[in-house]
Amino acid sequence: MIEVNNTVLGLVAAAVPLLIIGFFILRRLPWIFAFFVALLAVGLGYLETTGAVRDFGHKVRTVLPEGVLKNRAHEAEPAAGPAMAPASPPAEQPATTETPPANPPAAEPATPAPETPPAQETTPAPAPTPPANTNQTEPAPSQSPPATTP
Repeated sequence: MIEVNNTVLGLVAAAVPLLIIGFFILRRLPWIFAFFVALLAVGLGYLETTGAVRDFGHKVRTVLPEGVLKNRAHEAEPAAGPAMAPASPPAEQPATTETPPANPPAAEPATPAPETPPAQETTPAPAPTPPANTNQTEPAPSQSPPATTP
């Protein structure tokens, strides 16, 4: 039984088919195949940083038969550190019979910040454009007469 985490499984599931297809299509163009491999590495690196490769691996793990890979259920759980809460749920606290005070003490009202007026623009307004003359007495010529050469 092979023990592989979801990230490695996702990288293999994404890279191997693309490399095989790229090899068969680009085997006669070695420089272009090398460029394809470089772009594939950049693309897989991007997918790794976004977490998509781990999702690929998780989906592949759910599809594979039971005996092929060891099931790693604890991988999805974050590692417990000193600042993290314990994994076991806390024990129930006994119910207290204290009742909250009927009138909680009034909090001091917060003083609002003084409002400042918005800044005035110093740019002058654009000059109004004169209205277009719609009464044209002479129609514009559509074409100029052809030039004649002596």
